[in-house]
Amino acid sequence: MRQRFAQTKLTQKHPVLMNQLELIIFAGADKNKGNEIYITMANQSPEASSSANTVERTKKIVSMIFEEEDIGFEEDILKNPFSLRSWLRYIEHKKKCKAPSKQINLVYERALKELPGSYKLWYNYLRFRRKQVVDKCPTDPAYKHVNNAYERALVFMHKMPRIWMEYCEFLTLQRLVTQTRRVFDRSLRALPVTQHDRIWPLYIKFVTSHEIPETTIRVYR
Repeated sequence: MRQRFAQTKLTQKHPVLMNQLELIIFAGADKNKGNEIYITMANQSPEASSSANTVERTKKIVSMIFEEEDIGFEEDILKNPFSLRSWLRYIEHKKKCKAPSKQINLVYERALKELPGSYKLWYNYLRFRRKQVVDKCPTDPAYKHVNNAYERALVFMHKMPRIWMEYCEFLTLQRLVTQTRRVFDRSLRALPVTQHDRIWPLYIKFVTSHEIPETTIRVYR
């Protein structure tokens, strides 16, 4: 009830701001993406920010409800959409307010839409997403959502060994042997030779802990 009241007050006090801030969230039914969040500004067509397949499989559309306390932060990022500091302040605000994880995820996604090349944003976001599944069974669909986030991060962060290392460790926990091996191989192809020593210890530990002799021999060679 308080949220609805806050939304009404925001609309009355800041009609232009609310018009710009209204977001549409697509909870896709794509088997590879689960309920991953896709965001588009209200004045854009859905096709402009998501694939045709995602739009076709959209199950529901909901409007994000802003808290009154968010107004200052929203105005700040509207004025400075490419300011990393502004986005980090907003995210920290949502965490301090103990906002639901989905709301914080959404702010991260919006920030990454504006700053896809920010290592700090991706790294913090991935860590935050991993914390959300720490108490879940590795077979829970939520793990696939985190895997998808890593894959999206690597489109921009493929030269960052730490992202590869943590992704490989995360996949190892899920016992996805084939997928983990392929990601290790991709990391070695993507990273410069001078950074391979960051990957090899993890890779060797992985292959020796699973019954995959052919891969073990190849890795040792």
